[in-house]
Amino acid sequence: MTELTNDTADIERVLEERARALAHVPAAENHSNEIELVVLALGAERYGVDILQVQSIQARPGLARVPGLPAFWAGLVNLRGRLYPVLNLRRYLALAGEPAEGGKLAVVAGGDLSVALWVDDVLAIRRVLLDEISAPLADAATAAQRGHGVRGVTPDLLVVLDLDVLLGDARLVIQATN
Repeated sequence: MTELTNDTADIERVLEERARALAHVPAAENHSNEIELVVLALGAERYGVDILQVQSIQARPGLARVPGLPAFWAGLVNLRGRLYPVLNLRRYLALAGEPAEGGKLAVVAGGDLSVALWVDDVLAIRRVLLDEISAPLADAATAAQRGHGVRGVTPDLLVVLDLDVLLGDARLVIQATN
């Protein structure tokens, strides 16, 4: 009987230790100083957009060209019954070359606008500390031309875009003419 009592005591002790370990609430991770980014490729350059503004990512289907649009608008695309304007991000940012054949579309929302960004590829999702994002690396003239919507750059040269500013650019608005 003593043996059974010791076994029961040992079992209770082990169960109590396990219960305490499982009941231990880990320290809350502080994500308030981080941003989660979807990493987009445009040639050799890498751009990050806030994951909370990305609605979907998919292979680029056929585009309907629209005559008379600025060169950075590639046309329209029908995704699940909804039409989205397609912004050729490479042209908008004044980068050399053309998007990779096919490429990908990242449907994003910023301000009051939803568009499909045409990029070469979507590479990853990554967390970045807000403190690591520094001012864009460009002189004033280049910043005026290419930097609209650039929030900053990380130490490993990931350019972080501010979609609210980028999609609020007056150059993106097409006015109908009578």
